[in-house]
Amino acid sequence: MLDVVTCVKDVASLQEAIRKKAARIEIEGQITDLTSLRLPAGTHLRGAIGAELRFKKGQPGLMLSADHMIADLRLVTDETQIALGFADDAHDLGTLTISNVTTVGRVHLEASGAKRGDLKLDNIHVERADARMAAHRPAGFGVEVLIGALTVYNSSKSTASRWTLTARNLSGGSKEHPLRGSGVFIFGGWFVPVDADPSQGPAPTQKGGNIELELLTTGEVHSNGGIPNGTSNLITGGVFVGSGVHARSVVNEGPVTTYGPNDMVLDNWGKIDIWRSGATVASYGASGIGFVNFGDIDLLKLEGHIETHGTGARGFNLYDGSLKAAEFQSITTYGDGAIGVQLSKPFGTIAVKGDIRTKGGEGDSLVRGKLVHLKAHALSLKPGTKGDELKVKGQVVAENIDVPDYDFAAPPSVISRIEVGGKTISTPL
Repeated sequence: MLDVVTCVKDVASLQEAIRKKAARIEIEGQITDLTSLRLPAGTHLRGAIGAELRFKKGQPGLMLSADHMIADLRLVTDETQIALGFADDAHDLGTLTISNVTTVGRVHLEASGAKRGDLKLDNIHVERADARMAAHRPAGFGVEVLIGALTVYNSSKSTASRWTLTARNLSGGSKEHPLRGSGVFIFGGWFVPVDADPSQGPAPTQKGGNIELELLTTGEVHSNGGIPNGTSNLITGGVFVGSGVHARSVVNEGPVTTYGPNDMVLDNWGKIDIWRSGATVASYGASGIGFVNFGDIDLLKLEGHIETHGTGARGFNLYDGSLKAAEFQSITTYGDGAIGVQLSKPFGTIAVKGDIRTKGGEGDSLVRGKLVHLKAHALSLKPGTKGDELKVKGQVVAENIDVPDYDFAAPPSVISRIEVGGKTISTPL
């Protein structure tokens, strides 16, 4: 019966409860020296105060199948292992509720065979984890993406596979121990068509598994992908929403910080109704863009500052897809080749309350899987840009005397109205 709770305090009693398919299991205290545990479908597992499951070296942790509730636990594995994951043999994940869980080791909720799943995540924190060697990296736009220390990934290649996800207060890492690989990573199973020309950095337009993301909120996230400097075909993201995901609302309630080369801070390949950040967005690695868009966004609202410190680390890039409206507080880049705002695709309106400011000179930056030599212009318009209005209340300035403020590879006339500091721009400056 569902109201019967089986209390366990050691390895033997826990394994026996699982063997008997107890419906509700409560963990008391710390249970150590565990081999990997697979829960039968329908099992609810909860911890008493201070409950912890510690797994043997080299062992994955808690593996889920379908219709679980997991709550109030700390799970400890090797940092490279999956502390909490899917067995990936269920065609229907049912309803999975995971709340108040802390891990050392990866949270990796990936399945390729599940046609349906309703995932509800709340208050999950990954203390330390390393996803750099994990397989199944999504590809697109000339790069592969290292998956996240905290991942939800519908990797099915079937368009009939549709999950729903609500995820509140996902967080991970610290300044002293950033997550390795990407941070928070939500992806569907869309992929690059087999007949696409790889030299063109093609988009993952072949439809596969989908995730309907009702809400994603993140707390503080720190990540460092550990990608060698100068690598052109790998990237990560501090918070990464991927192809095959339709997100109604993404909210970064805490700061998101990346530290390594090619570590995007916020990255979108999906379809976003509203993405809002209320805290600082910061990058310290080469080619680590503050916010980069390859997908479709209705409203982007960054209420905190964007700042990047590495060579070629741009502030905001509209690389591909579309953008209806964006609002920024301010954007500052410090590195050589680090453009403040670079636009390449259509948009509606972009408003910046403060300045767009760069401080560097010339340097290399990763562009669609290739390292390109750039100057740190404050504003760059590339062919393909088209917009209704770009309004900056403050200044648009490149502080390096050898770098022009503006790079108009596309003429300013491609935007119906450009206003900087209250003055309209109609000709190159």
